[in-house]
Amino acid sequence: MLIDKAVETAPQTQQTENGQTESAIKPVSETAPITVDFERLQEENKDIIAWLYCPDTEINYPVVQSKDNEYYLRRLLDGTWNIAGTLFMDYRNAADCSDLHTIIYGHNMKNNTMFGSLPKYSKQEYYEEHSVLYLLTPKQNYKVKLIAGYVTPSDSKVYEFEKTKEERSGLLKTALDNSLFTSGTTVSDEDRLLTLSTCSYEYDNARFVLMGILKEIG
Repeated sequence: MLIDKAVETAPQTQQTENGQTESAIKPVSETAPITVDFERLQEENKDIIAWLYCPDTEINYPVVQSKDNEYYLRRLLDGTWNIAGTLFMDYRNAADCSDLHTIIYGHNMKNNTMFGSLPKYSKQEYYEEHSVLYLLTPKQNYKVKLIAGYVTPSDSKVYEFEKTKEERSGLLKTALDNSLFTSGTTVSDEDRLLTLSTCSYEYDNARFVLMGILKEIG
């Protein structure tokens, strides 16, 4: 598949003759730890609009977007039926992540694939070991600094798209008040939010959501 050849680990920092790393002797802009060839990916499926990666976890997947939130729920990139589905962005979102709040959905698989590892963020220790994700898009890459993770009903306000600063402040307060880990990250009014959502089983129609802020990187 083309997808196997479209993602590469970024080259490691080179050492100079005196043993110093290049980053130690001249400033460099932060970059994502992987590179993605979106042109090649979109030859396979034009619905691929991003790539989500979390170091040292199973999360290393393309993200698609279709005209609704149902198509990729149980479909792979080639359209075949599969219980695991594909990670997909809410159809109401701008594909370039320019919205104040972007939502990506994925299944909670028992083998930890897809979003099966998200509920592990209920433990402070796991958060501290995996506090950053990366979201890559064709035009801009982002570092995702996680700020909250909690269980919520499937009809909670986190799935509504807030239109005012007051609504957004309310969303943030709810997330931080209910978070099962403490991040200590300061969130500004200008920060764009990313929410990852998966099924949870504490009660009927429960969801585990992981929220972070998007920071542009090279």
